[in-house]
Amino acid sequence: MYFVLNMLDRINVCKGILCMNEVSKLAAYPLSANKVRQNNIVSFRADSGPVTKEQEQVDTFVRDYEKQKKQAKRDKNLQTALSLFIAATFGVMAYVTVKSSGLFGKKVQKAIAKDVSKEKTFEELALSKEMLKEVEDIKTFVEKEDLLKELGEEQIPGVLFYGEPGGGKNAYIYALTKYIQEKFPGSKLFEANVLKFNDKYWGGSENNVLKYMENVVKEAKANPDKKIILFLDEIDSVARKATGSNAELSEKIQNAFKTAFNDVLETPNIIITAATNKASKESAVTTLLDDAIMNRFAKKVFVPLPTAEQHIKNFIDNFKKLPDKYVSKELLDPENETLKKLCNYISQEGHHVSFRDAISIFKKTKLEFAKSYKDGNKITIDNLKEAVLDKANQLNWPPSEIEAFKTALA
Repeated sequence: MYFVLNMLDRINVCKGILCMNEVSKLAAYPLSANKVRQNNIVSFRADSGPVTKEQEQVDTFVRDYEKQKKQAKRDKNLQTALSLFIAATFGVMAYVTVKSSGLFGKKVQKAIAKDVSKEKTFEELALSKEMLKEVEDIKTFVEKEDLLKELGEEQIPGVLFYGEPGGGKNAYIYALTKYIQEKFPGSKLFEANVLKFNDKYWGGSENNVLKYMENVVKEAKANPDKKIILFLDEIDSVARKATGSNAELSEKIQNAFKTAFNDVLETPNIIITAATNKASKESAVTTLLDDAIMNRFAKKVFVPLPTAEQHIKNFIDNFKKLPDKYVSKELLDPENETLKKLCNYISQEGHHVSFRDAISIFKKTKLEFAKSYKDGNKITIDNLKEAVLDKANQLNWPPSEIEAFKTALA
């Protein structure tokens, strides 16, 4: 269109030059009153005198030319605006396409191995019976690997841990990694908070899932003689059953997750583990998570909140780390009746004292002791009781429960 308008401009300019030549000739032509008729004078102008028919035609042509020129300018402006609109439209389309690929969405979690050198071992953890059984199964797979391979078991089964927060799921994974590293030096743990895979941009979440898992598989294939432990924390954030308004989005993420998971399952030196805090019973897990994803975990292990025995071991282990001169012997005795009563009470159903809470209680005990410290003083059961009462208020224990706790330990 621009080419055509440009050509018209050139033609009109040429015509205008010819017309101007005609005007010059007529202006030079001598006119007198008795020659009006012979010269076809049709009108008179106040400023320039008589106007011949030829001059009037020229004037008309010039006016038409100016109109055409203005129209051409308007057409050109319209064409420019249209071109800008088309360019902007394609730009937006390109932007959306790139967004959908996840390139400019939230950054993908890098597959970086976690350092577990300062974490506890299986022996140092206060594990539940369920977890101890799982430890034995893992040890069998590791120590009898060659035999199990001959029996057709190429890979340690995937394990899904579920239960309330603070039960020790993460601590178990770290201890597992330390154990694996002893048997297979150079083995690594890749811990992914799956919640961070979610992205507000269309297609970004799927891209994040695929990229992360792809990086882990590459690491495993590059080190076939080592074990790669893949820990998917908060797996429910991408594996939840698709329901309601987010059904289509959830399905897309889950399909990407299943695709990536298949590659993981086909890599024998990867040990797959996952955890969710959203369910306290296996029936709840079944209701919560997508069936196809659930089936990719051969084992589902419930991790309950700590028992009284676990709390006792946990407190004693922590107090043993302190200098002897600051700790009374009653806090190091697993048979101490007051310590047993305290741990029995905080482990009762409904009190919700997790390992994380127990660590908080231990730290509060040390802080309160330091506030009133005098030479020769030691941390006692009474200091521990005060710290428990402080945590009970934070956990919103009913007043009657708090009074009962005080009475039980009086």
